[in-house]
Amino acid sequence: MSAINFHTKEISVKIVYYGPGLCGKTTSLQSIYATIPEHERPQLVSLATDVDRTIFFDFLPLTAYRIRDFKVRLQLYTVPGQVFYNATRKLVLNGVDGIVFVADSQRAMQDSNLESLQNLEENLAELGLDLDRVPMVMQFNKRDLGDTLELAEMDRIYNTRQVPVFATIATSGEGLFDVLKTISQSVVNDLIRKGLGQQLRQQEKSPPAKPPDSADSFSAGYSTVEEAVTKATHQQTADLAAPKIGGQATQTGGQATKTAGSLWPSREAHRLGTIATGAVERGAWQQAILAVDELLEFSVGQWASNEGRSAADALATFLFLRGVTASRYRHYMQSLLAARTEKPLSRGDAVNAVILALEALW
Repeated sequence: MSAINFHTKEISVKIVYYGPGLCGKTTSLQSIYATIPEHERPQLVSLATDVDRTIFFDFLPLTAYRIRDFKVRLQLYTVPGQVFYNATRKLVLNGVDGIVFVADSQRAMQDSNLESLQNLEENLAELGLDLDRVPMVMQFNKRDLGDTLELAEMDRIYNTRQVPVFATIATSGEGLFDVLKTISQSVVNDLIRKGLGQQLRQQEKSPPAKPPDSADSFSAGYSTVEEAVTKATHQQTADLAAPKIGGQATQTGGQATKTAGSLWPSREAHRLGTIATGAVERGAWQQAILAVDELLEFSVGQWASNEGRSAADALATFLFLRGVTASRYRHYMQSLLAARTEKPLSRGDAVNAVILALEALW
């Protein structure tokens, strides 16, 4: 679910690359990452092991363009293709704004592609979402290999919804930025249809809503795109700067992304974030959640000191301002309590905590 942060003038959107195992999802993000100039390059987070390249997810944050005077942050995720990680796929899909479905062009992968597409629809339905109403593009990958289906045949088989289609070679980067530009624009257009333009214009005429004063009132006044714009009259137009995602590098319109190795906001945060992600990879769920707790406590403490806020209500306010939903906040707090009291924890608890930290601190 996209979130508007009126205090920092940012809009965060979540784009998920979905598809069967080894279809090129991770390679796509790696190729996009490699083309970004080093001084603008964010950190690419991949939770994997030596056995499987994508056990949990890949995460690549980009700052792509602006709507009015709001900076748009793209949070790119992949999901594990393996069937037995379906629970993780649903976790990553939670709050999705746009989907890139990556299909393997090889003829032998037809059944796997169809199964993954069906799985996507089912997982979205369990999250209360209709695939027909979520912006999506299709990426027909591995066009350089032998025994591939013709593009027209793939379009007939997979693209029953008639969404935009792109032929790609993820290993060389061919076509990847066309995919990214199109899904980004589709997501923004979808937000405009939901009234984003009017919501931003109204905000320019009035001060931002006061964030909650405590964790108990975290859900009160929560401002996401979805919730905020339903109160506004639906409008089809808004002043929108064209995306500046270019052929060889992601341009940032003067707003540089965080530099290499600085996904976390400081050296200490980087240390704690590395501990958390490493613990998830090892299956140490308690250690991962406790590391996220330290990471958030450290980062929120610095923020509260700079803002002159009391430490008692700082976490709820900090997460509220960064678009974390009340349900995810509750899930995290319940997991943290379980970790502190050494009660049983699941992979989903740890992954949710790490995703929450990534999205809140980037």
